[in-house]
Amino acid sequence: MSRTIYGANPFPESVRIAEYLRDHTEADDTIAVLGSEPQIYFYSKRHSATGYIYTYELMEPQSYARQMQEEMIQQIESARPKYLIWIGVPASWLQQATSEDLILAWANDYVGKFYDVVGLVNLLSRDQTDYYFDQLPESKPQLDNYILICRRKS
Repeated sequence: MSRTIYGANPFPESVRIAEYLRDHTEADDTIAVLGSEPQIYFYSKRHSATGYIYTYELMEPQSYARQMQEEMIQQIESARPKYLIWIGVPASWLQQATSEDLILAWANDYVGKFYDVVGLVNLLSRDQTDYYFDQLPESKPQLDNYILICRRKS
């Protein structure tokens, strides 16, 4: 039902991602979701490493966008969440041509330095989603709408 109403937004996938997180974290571990998918926190029963549980406002052409991105970055860096979930679904960000992109550039660098990608959720169509947990595909699939599950390096 949610796929019919909300298209590529990863509501159905959030439940499986949350189950994975619940199974691979302790109750007091924090996670960070880079995107507007707060249901992952709810379903996983894990606290957010940042007060920004939606990223829409960070992409709006408004005077506080950069400051908000800087705050989110600082909060995540300080909290050092065990898992970082990167939502590569345009509808989760609503980025515009005039959007500040500081957080996206930061995330590309930060994730590479401090996290290992341990999961991939590839939303191929309304009816097909491929899940790869703890074993990524050998060949790189086409990624238009995807979610990366990243675990902090030891």
